[in-house]
Order: sequence, then C-alpha cells, then structure tokens
Amino acid sequence: MRGLLAAALCILLAVPAGARGYGGSRPFELLFLDAGAAQGALGGAFGAGADDPNVLAYNPAGLATLEGPRASLMHTSHFQDVSREHIAVGAPGWGATVDYLRYGQLHRRTLSNPDGTGLGTFSPYALSAALGIGLPLTDEVSVGAALRHTRESIDQTTGSAYSADVGAQAVLMDAPLVRIGVSIQNAGPATKFQSARESLPLNVRWGSAVVFDFLDRPFALLADANHDETGRLVMQAGLTSPLNDLIALRVGYNGRNDAGLGVTGGFGIEWGALNVDYALTPYGELGMSHLLSLGWRFGRDEVGRVLPAPKLRR
Repeated sequence: MRGLLAAALCILLAVPAGARGYGGSRPFELLFLDAGAAQGALGGAFGAGADDPNVLAYNPAGLATLEGPRASLMHTSHFQDVSREHIAVGAPGWGATVDYLRYGQLHRRTLSNPDGTGLGTFSPYALSAALGIGLPLTDEVSVGAALRHTRESIDQTTGSAYSADVGAQAVLMDAPLVRIGVSIQNAGPATKFQSARESLPLNVRWGSAVVFDFLDRPFALLADANHDETGRLVMQAGLTSPLNDLIALRVGYNGRNDAGLGVTGGFGIEWGALNVDYALTPYGELGMSHLLSLGWRFGRDEVGRVLPAPKLRR
C-alpha cells in the first residue's frame, strides 16, 4: 500500500490539473528529442532519473549518481527519412553528449519554380554537443550544470547558439524510494536564424521518480512536467518493471507528440556490462520512430537488471 501511495505522489508532483501537450514548431527542436532509447520508451520522463549519462539531457544533477564510467550509443530512425545519432559518455560527477540529426534530402523550391525543376537538393541537419557536471551536496541532494552548443543548417542558412542548463535532485523517501528533480534548460541569448533573431526554447522541468513493489514485483514510475517560455505545460510519464533478471519492459506517455497519441513503449536487455534498449514511438499518419541504444558499464561483469531510478547515495 505504501508503494501505491508513493506512486500516486509521483504523479501528483508532476501532473497539475488540466495539463496537456501542445504543438507548434520552434528553432532547435533537437534540444527536445529523447537521449537514449530507455528514456524514449519512458515517454522522456527522466528529470529525476539517475545512473545514466543520458540524464545530462534532462537534469545535469543526475550525473552525481553515476556509479562508474558508462558509454551509450543510439541510432534513431524517424519517419520520412529523418535519422539521428547520439553519443553519451559519463563517469561519477560528469558527462558529455553529442547529437547529429539529419533531415534527409529535400528538393529546393521557390515561388517562381514551385516544382523545383533544375534547382537540385539540399540536406538540412542539426548538431549539438554538451558537457556537464553533477555534484552531491549531501547524501540526499545533488546539483548540476551543463553547457551546450547547438547548430542548425538549412540549405545556405545556418544558426548556432550557446545555452546552459542547471538542476537539482533530492531523495524524499527511502522505502519506497522517492526522488524529485528540477532543472532549467536552454538558458541563453537569442540567436540570429534566417532573417530574424530567435529565442532559445527555455524550459523548466519538474521530475519525480518512485521505485516500489506491487504484487511482489519491483516497478519504477517516473513523471515530468515541462513549462516552456510561453507558460505552456507538457506532461511526460513512464513505467518500467523487470520481466526477469535480464529483460525490463517499459511504457510511457509523451505530451510533446501531437502527431500521435503520445504513447511510447519498449524494452531493455542487460547482460553483464552490456545493455541494449529499444523504443517505439508512433506519430500517427507520419509513421513510426525506432530508437536503438547500446550501452556499456565499464568495470562491471555481474548479471542483473538495474531499474532507472537507483538510490542517489554514493
């Protein structure tokens, strides 16, 4: 019963009444794509996540919980020939990521030549690199910060920006484990893109996570609430449980996905130091996104699944 109450607390911390997602495009959308297939399967709810270098994309304070050196490689096959490569590395107290998003080949078109005859093609892309640190203040509280450079190119037009993230995490309960987090993301000056100056998509993320037992099975429930610079609210949530000692099942909801229902799902396989994660995200008539990650825990050889919300204590 206490586990169920903690799970309800997790949702209440992140889901105010009337919350709903929103649509609309903005510059530097790469900053909001999920880092890691495990996180994608959980709906992108990782503001209170831990022991994973990909937490840098959600809350740099989580870098303080890394139990050893780790590396992660992810390939994403989006709809309509859009693809992405993601690399994350980290060790206790620090982490770094590199992202490269390709939009495929597009045909040039103009008002006078709407068919694009003889105009050729171009390949838009986005590139981002980040470096962050996370430090424990006490056994229950950690803080972190990150710096990021992002670049977008559309044909002959290029825009780049520098931004910073700051965050904190804290453990509220031990049994069941309840952790909360807050981060301010993409803080930085406006940048010139095309003919106008564009503001970075500032975001405040409130996250919560609880690990509990139900029907003699362990579960991890995560939920995030995101407030952007316009005051809009976007919800994300995920639930995971190990099927056995090697395989974990995951399901989630991502309010950023207005093209589909927002439902996400996937699984993870962990064998010794190696873990493989997969996530599937439907985007309605646009198609599916497939995320595949390979991860490695250096210095680890025992077999056993680790839930995505281990204790914060070092």
